[in-house]
Amino acid sequence: MQKQFEGQNDIEDYFIDIEQVQSNNINPYDIKCPICLNVYLDPISCDSCMNHFCKRCHQQKQSTKCPLCNRQVETRKAFPLLRQLLSQLKIKCHHFEQGCREITDYDSYDKHVKQCDFSEEICGLMDGKLQCNVVKFKKDIQRHRIHECSYRQCECYHCHKFFSNFKLQTHELKCDEALTRCPKCHISIKIKDQSNHLLICDQNIDNCTHCGGEYSLQQLLIHQNECPLRPICCVGCSQRFTLSVYYIHQTKCPKFPQICPNCNKKIIREQFQNHTFNDCLIYIKTSHEKDIQNLIKKQQMLENELTKNDKIIKFSNRFKDPEIFLNLNKTGAFVKHVATKKRDRFVLFKNPISEQRKQWKFKCKQVKSSWYAVGITELSTLHSLKRYQDIGHGSYLVSSNGTMYNNHKDDQNSKESDFSINTNDIIVINVDFEAGLLVIINTTQNLSLEIEADFEGKEFFGCACLRTAGDEIQIIQ
Repeated sequence: MQKQFEGQNDIEDYFIDIEQVQSNNINPYDIKCPICLNVYLDPISCDSCMNHFCKRCHQQKQSTKCPLCNRQVETRKAFPLLRQLLSQLKIKCHHFEQGCREITDYDSYDKHVKQCDFSEEICGLMDGKLQCNVVKFKKDIQRHRIHECSYRQCECYHCHKFFSNFKLQTHELKCDEALTRCPKCHISIKIKDQSNHLLICDQNIDNCTHCGGEYSLQQLLIHQNECPLRPICCVGCSQRFTLSVYYIHQTKCPKFPQICPNCNKKIIREQFQNHTFNDCLIYIKTSHEKDIQNLIKKQQMLENELTKNDKIIKFSNRFKDPEIFLNLNKTGAFVKHVATKKRDRFVLFKNPISEQRKQWKFKCKQVKSSWYAVGITELSTLHSLKRYQDIGHGSYLVSSNGTMYNNHKDDQNSKESDFSINTNDIIVINVDFEAGLLVIINTTQNLSLEIEADFEGKEFFGCACLRTAGDEIQIIQ
């Protein structure tokens, strides 16, 4: 028989072997379990045959029958005589061969085993999903964790961040704060500064590919753009020149573009003398017309974007119960578990329903209450004290148990239906202004419901009624 050793990383089970008993005047058969043949641990007795056995031995049988007489039995505590006999035992620790010399009373043995310095324990230090599985005596485990374990946390000498010991050496070789030597001038610099240093290092010399001059890298980046021998192509005639010649060429090239000082039009040099004041007026008019067309296009794009955003349905941060919380994009609402009282908690859409916003879809992510409801409501409902059993409460709803609520029709108000809503159901709501109907469809259960509605002269908002902690709903665009 075995009893689990208590402790976070303890790996040993234990039993008390007869040979561990140090009391000479005890008959081994009086204290030995007939099932596991070890000293009784937490003994119980059979009320039929009066035999004793370890409680764990009986539990391992997973049977209501006595393991000795095989009768249906109710177990009871061990006889006082046996308990007294066991309490007189002197037990040698079963870690004796490992070095423990402790001899304890039977009643103290369990406590000693849990604290014994020679019991084995897994280190258990972790790095992410990796774990140290080294097994040490309890007396040695702390020394291992602090000084030996590859998973112990060690501080990087350079950046002072902590890493597991087996990762530290690799980290220190490439730590940004570690010092290295410039391969050109050999001064000490931090690894993270090496690239910038090489740009300005006086000893890091390279040649210009155009003139062959020697420059530091930083100087070379500037020089190569300004080098007189850098080849460049004329934007007018497309001939290639060195930079020094190009500056002279562009002042004479007949194909080189020039800017008219009156209308800002680009005109090649050989045609500039034919460009008249009337041409300037035509160009200015055409340019302004293009600018106007571009502004009109930008305005249309902005209006389209605003219309698109207006069609996106969101919950309102203002039109909701204080115990309802919204997610970041305001398409999800839920009641936190701190809410204890069951009551109507409304959350309304940011904008009222309209011809452009008359259909939407919900996912009922968590339905904890049978009075969880969806539909439409007037803004006044948030602060109304009217009962939903009475006409004029301002809402058209259906609850998760199928109860309908109708603002103006008594035969549809507080009446049961075959409709229902469960967790993760998808609900589609469609407002038919012409027919005066609120159509609610449960696409998950293939159920539908029509509620007659009076939209005349009233402003309604899509809504959800969350009753209890854990209720949650999501708008699906």
